Amino acid sequence: MSKPFLLFVLCLMISHMVIAGQRSIRFAGVDWQVKNGGPWGPGPNYWSDSDQSVWVDEQGRLHLKIRKENNTWYCAEVNTEAYTTYGEHRFLVEGRIDKMDKNIVLGLFIYANDAAEIDIEYSKWSVEGKEDVGSYTVQPWSTPGNNHSFVSPLDSVKTTHFFDWQPGYVLFGSLQGHYYSAPPSQNYYIEQWIYTGSDNPSPDHHLRTHINFWLNNGQAPTDLSILEVVITDVVQPLSTNFIEKTDNHLPLRLELKQNYPNPFGHEIGSVKGRSSSIINYTLSKNKYVRLSVFNLLGQEVSTLVSRRQKAGKHSVTFNAAGLPGGIYFYRLQVGYKTLIRKMIYIP
Repeated sequence: MSKPFLLFVLCLMISHMVIAGQRSIRFAGVDWQVKNGGPWGPGPNYWSDSDQSVWVDEQGRLHLKIRKENNTWYCAEVNTEAYTTYGEHRFLVEGRIDKMDKNIVLGLFIYANDAAEIDIEYSKWSVEGKEDVGSYTVQPWSTPGNNHSFVSPLDSVKTTHFFDWQPGYVLFGSLQGHYYSAPPSQNYYIEQWIYTGSDNPSPDHHLRTHINFWLNNGQAPTDLSILEVVITDVVQPLSTNFIEKTDNHLPLRLELKQNYPNPFGHEIGSVKGRSSSIINYTLSKNKYVRLSVFNLLGQEVSTLVSRRQKAGKHSVTFNAAGLPGGIYFYRLQVGYKTLIRKMIYIP
């Protein structure tokens, strides 16, 4: 056996040993890999898989900590072992992420490469006194229209952040408090934004869900009061349609149909100036249902349903009279599941 071949086999064995030795954790019902080594991006930074940097507590919450060891600052990152797909990604966070040191960044995102990435980030980006610490991004961030920053004064340590990734858009949102579905009122929203640009990645890119806590440009923090963040839960994405079984074992599909007519509002058949459209949906179980309509800015313009309903087919009429023409989104929320479709109103 030749020496080059032996060297190749040895390198291959070492590579497999490193991969096999990578630390993994169980959090929010799935397996996550813990990043280790460096200096690597983002930053660049050094990363630690120590249980002093990344751990899950007795309550099942994930802790990420930036810490200094032997004059070196170590950051923390985890990513799911499985690929993700279209659907809602929801992160329940604990910590005053609006008051972190100017060099600290919290990232909640899905990633395959620098051109296939969707981000929610909190950071001052090394600018002291920066107020718009929240940002939503579809990479590349430098493309006009791919980034949206917002001011985010928090009233407690608990916040919820989500993005619903779909083939034609990404709907972002942040809320005060912890919610798995719509909050009691719009007042709980910190910000909402809808991205409809051309850089929306597809599942074919093989993205994974990531959470990281790191230092911008590798710069050490000057304010050491907040060096840890807690992630209470992460809800993994859900497909466009969900097949379940009712109590009598009859298969039903949780489904949100395209509104009809669409577009609506102009002359359709013999009806002139029609300002209403019908939305049909099917429930697989008796559930509390919320059906809402949003504009392109992510602002809720109408709540069509907000009550418990029986399993089966349902229909509701949306009247857009008084609203400006344009693109709207209607969202069906049933428990942890969220379905969204787009409609066009032409007055």
